[in-house]
Amino acid sequence: MGPRSLAPLAFLFSSFLTGIAPVAVAGTCTPESDEKELLWGDLHVHTAYSLDAYAFGALATPEAAYAFARGEPLTLASGEVAKIERPLDFTAVTDHAETFDLMWACTDPGESDDPYCQSLRENREALNSRNIFNDFLLPIVSLTPPSFPGVCATVDCAAARMSQWQRHQAAANAANEPCEFTALIGYEWTASPGGRHWHRNVIYRSEQVPDQAFDYVRFPEVGLLWQQLDKNCRTEDGCDVITIPHNINWADGGTFDLTTEPPDITALRRQYERLAEVHQEKGSSECLPASREETAGDCRFELVTENAAKHRMSGPVEDENAAWEQARQSYYRTLLGAGLAHPENPFQLGAIGSTDTHFGTPGMVAEASFFGGIALLFASPEARLSRTDFNGGGLVAVWAEENTRASIFDALKRREAYATSGPRIGLRFGTEAYCADEDTAAGIAMGGTLPDRSSPEFHILVARDQAPLDRLEIVKGTMVEGGELKESVRTIATFNNDTTSQCITWQDPTFDPSAPAYWYLRVLETPTPRWSKRLCAELDQCEAYPDANVMIQERAWSSPIW
Repeated sequence: MGPRSLAPLAFLFSSFLTGIAPVAVAGTCTPESDEKELLWGDLHVHTAYSLDAYAFGALATPEAAYAFARGEPLTLASGEVAKIERPLDFTAVTDHAETFDLMWACTDPGESDDPYCQSLRENREALNSRNIFNDFLLPIVSLTPPSFPGVCATVDCAAARMSQWQRHQAAANAANEPCEFTALIGYEWTASPGGRHWHRNVIYRSEQVPDQAFDYVRFPEVGLLWQQLDKNCRTEDGCDVITIPHNINWADGGTFDLTTEPPDITALRRQYERLAEVHQEKGSSECLPASREETAGDCRFELVTENAAKHRMSGPVEDENAAWEQARQSYYRTLLGAGLAHPENPFQLGAIGSTDTHFGTPGMVAEASFFGGIALLFASPEARLSRTDFNGGGLVAVWAEENTRASIFDALKRREAYATSGPRIGLRFGTEAYCADEDTAAGIAMGGTLPDRSSPEFHILVARDQAPLDRLEIVKGTMVEGGELKESVRTIATFNNDTTSQCITWQDPTFDPSAPAYWYLRVLETPTPRWSKRLCAELDQCEAYPDANVMIQERAWSSPIW
C-alpha cells in the first residue's frame, strides 16, 4: 500500500492552518466539527524565577512568558526585542522548584539583606553569571545530599517556597483562557547528581494542585517524587499529574534502571511517566550512535554529549567508551527497547519536544531568532559562533478535543502527542482510518497499544510546514527470541517540493506476532540553514567557523504504537 495526495486532508489540520478558535460556552468549547484539533505548545519554560535563568540575564516573569507565548513582544536584558510570529496554543512555565525559596527570599519580593542574598544579587552580571550557576545552583541540585545555603537560618524558607509556588499558580490561572489559550500549572524537579540530568517537568491537569512543589532538595529520588504526587494529588480531589523526563541525553543512564527499582516504584513510573522530551535546546535525545567513532547515520541530529556541569562536579571520564555506552542507556530509543523486555513495559513513553528556554520565550524555535542558548545572551556574534552546540529547541503537538487544560492534559496522558525540532509539521499515526476518502473506523491513535497481535494496517497523515518535506521513516524496535533487541529505520515515502499533504497506509512486512515491538514515525524536511550558518553568513565568517556552516534537516517524531 502506498501514498495518496489528498486535498481534503487540509480540513483535519484546519485549526493549525487557519488559527480559527472554537467558541467558549460555559467553560467548554464548541468545536466546528467532531474532529480533534492540532494544538501546539511548549512544556519546558524557565523565567527569572529560576536561579540559573536569573543568573544569565532573564527578566521575564511567568506572566510575561505566558504573554509571549500568545504573541506579545518581550524585551530581553540585552535590549533585543523578541517575538514569535505564530503564537502557541498552550504553555507551562516550569521553573526550578529547588530554588523557589531562594528566589522569593533573595530577589523580588523578599530582597533579604542576608549576605548570601547580597552576593547572589551582586553576581548577577553578564561576566559573572556563570559564578552563580557554579557556586549557587550546582551545590543545591548536584551534591548528594544537597548543600542548601545558610540563608534559611535567617529566612523562613518553608514559607518562601509556598509563597513562590502560589505565585506560579496565580500566574498560570490568570493567563489561562479556555478555548483561546491554555496555561498549565507546572514546575521542574531538578535532580542533577554529579552534574547528570535526571530532571522531570511536573505538569498538572487543573487548578487543583498540592499546596507545595515537591523538589529534589527534600525528595532526592524520583521514586520519592512519585510517592508524594500519589499521596497529595488524588483524582477524587480533582487533581491529576504527569512527570516528563527531559534532557535525557545527559542522564548517563541514571534514573531509568529497573533492575534495582522496587515493584511499587515501577508501578508509579507507569502511572506518571507517560512521555519523554526527545528534543530541546540542549540537544536531541532520540538515540546515540553505538560508537563514538560513528560520524554519520540517523542518530547524529543535533547531538550534544558534552556536559560542563558533569565535568565540574564529577571530574573527567576514565573510560570514554564505557561512558559512551552508559550514556546510551537513557536515550529515548534505548528506553523504548528496554521496555519491551519488561512484562508490564514501564517505558511506554510518548514523544514531545519543548524549548527549555531560560529567558521566558516559549515557542521561540525559529533558526533565524536563536542566539546560542542559556549563557550567550550578552555574547558577541563571534563568541556565539564558537559555541554552536545548542539549538533553538522544539515544540510539542497534541491532538485534543478542545483547547482547555483538561483536554490537552488528557491528550498528553494518553500519548496522542508528538515532537518536532521546531517546525509545525502536521502528523497523525495510528490504525484509525484517517484518510478523507475512507469510512471512519475504530482504531488506535499514536501512543496506543495494539489490541491483538494481528498485522496492523497503519494510517499516516502528514502535512508540510514552511519547508518542503523530504521523507517519512518508520523506526521499529523488536525484541526477538533470546532477548536481543533489533532496531530498524525504513523509508516508507519520499516527497517532492509540491507535496503539501499526503495520506499513507503501510503494513510491516517483517511483522512477527510473537515478538514485542514498537513503531514510531520520523518525518524529515529538506535541508535548511541552521541558526549558526545564518549567523556566519551574515558576518561573512563561514570559512573561519566551519563548524557553524552547516545545513540541518528539521523533523518530527510521533509517539510510538506498541
